[in-house]
Amino acid sequence: MKEQKTAVFFAPPYLTGIFGYNIKYSLSPLIHSSINKLLEANLCYGMFDVPPEKFAAAFNGFKALGMKGANITRPYKMEVLKYIGSLSGEAETVGAVNTINLEEDGSYRGYNTDITGFIKAVNYEFKENLNGKSVILLGAGGASRAVLYALIKEDVKDVFIINRSVNNADKLKREADLWKTYLKSHAEILCSDFNSGAVSKSILSKKWDIIVNTVTPSDESGRLINNLFAGLKNFKNRFFLIDISYSPDSLDSLNVLKEKSLEYANGLSMLLFQAVESFYIWTGKRADFNTIKEVLRDIF
Repeated sequence: MKEQKTAVFFAPPYLTGIFGYNIKYSLSPLIHSSINKLLEANLCYGMFDVPPEKFAAAFNGFKALGMKGANITRPYKMEVLKYIGSLSGEAETVGAVNTINLEEDGSYRGYNTDITGFIKAVNYEFKENLNGKSVILLGAGGASRAVLYALIKEDVKDVFIINRSVNNADKLKREADLWKTYLKSHAEILCSDFNSGAVSKSILSKKWDIIVNTVTPSDESGRLINNLFAGLKNFKNRFFLIDISYSPDSLDSLNVLKEKSLEYANGLSMLLFQAVESFYIWTGKRADFNTIKEVLRDIF
């Protein structure tokens, strides 16, 4: 059914929040409250920890209340596409959304600020640009889509996608091949599962500049990642490692890689960069990254 659009006049307070599942660890409420205090935007930000069977009802309730916006996190970055009226160009191409905004015509529009957040985080953490780099991407879910799009947009040399399901990795690769045309990129994209044995190890023997982990932390994912890289004796001190998660559980999944890496960063800076973009979409006010980081120095 086509969403009815009614012109809206916006005035604060801006009612917003984050939708996800098992997200009690989320720092987004603290970050947005801090940005709001700094910019005096009168934004109210809550947390909606919703199980999958209740997501449709919860998100439709959010829309029925006419709330100004939302952040979307795991596992709903693709699921939410069913419930919004339009998408920004990048969000439509990527097929994943992490920010929702109530537009002036009364419709809800989806954006993906993870793309910008990731690009800025790599530059901030490692003082490196992505152009011409060789990158291993762990995972092929909703979060990985924004990262892969960002890599292609920044014209990396090649990307090797490694995922639990090789079928899902191959599906993402085929979509990314279309993005390459759109973005005029010549990046070579390969894919594999975690158990491809000699084939994966042969590919992994080349020099990689950056490894990006987008896999949800778990005992199983930790075993798969650590087992894949544990036996690669020459695979060390040559790459930067960034995990887009900032959950404490993610460290156990990357023990082997962290020991072999040149430098490691978690997802806190990416979270903050994308939050600044989301806040701007909702309020028209943009915070300075370094100022907000100083305010939040206890967690960074």
